[in-house]
Amino acid sequence: MSRKNILVCVKQDILHPISWALKEFEKQVFIKYADNTKQIDALFDTGIDFAVLIIDSIIQNNSTLGYLETLKQVKPNQKILLIISEGARKEDIVNIVKSKLVSGILVRPFTAEQISDYIYKLCGFQKPTEVPWYMKTGLKG
Repeated sequence: MSRKNILVCVKQDILHPISWALKEFEKQVFIKYADNTKQIDALFDTGIDFAVLIIDSIIQNNSTLGYLETLKQVKPNQKILLIISEGARKEDIVNIVKSKLVSGILVRPFTAEQISDYIYKLCGFQKPTEVPWYMKTGLKG
């Protein structure tokens, strides 16, 4: 099986919990990190096919929803896992889901296991029956 590429662009405060959750997949994925949407575009321009883009709803104090709409026009099949703050309005979340702009939404705080579950689903990996020890720590993002 070939390794899949995952692109992560999130706020610094949740970068470590997400990286920790992705440890489970280190033999199945290559992970690239970006700090902003310009870096995401530059990585896409290299021709790398990313199985999943994990992105925060706000990067550098700007909403990423407009960016994601543009991205979906260029890459309609791109799978996107959106991380949103717990203060987001329920109506906004429902509208994002209805728009089919993203493949999944995680609301802060989230667990490493929730990230892991989405990676299994979005990348099409078979989930093992036993949870790795480091997923049982309760580390939250």
